Amino acid sequence: MTKMADFTMEELMLFVIGVLGALGGFMIILQKSKCESICWGCCKRNVEAVIEEERLQMTGHTGTTPRKQLDLKLEHEPEPESETTK
Repeated sequence: MTKMADFTMEELMLFVIGVLGALGGFMIILQKSKCESICWGCCKRNVEAVIEEERLQMTGHTGTTPRKQLDLKLEHEPEPESETTK
C-alpha cells in the first residue's frame, strides 16, 4: 500500500486538474442540454427547444416569433386644394 509521502506535488496537481477538467466538462454539458429536469438519472427533455435549435441552424430563424401583420390601409383623404395653390 502506498503512503501519502510517496506522492509528489506534481502528481497531486495532475489529479486536481483532471478532476476540475472533468467537472468543468460536465457543467458545460449540463448548460447546453435541453433537459427541463433531471431526477435520479431520468431526464425530461424539451423537444420543442431541440427542434427550434435545429431550425435556427438550418434557416437562421426559429419561426416562433409572431409576425406583425401590416395593415396598409390609407384612411387619409386628400386635402382639398386651396385657392392660394391654384
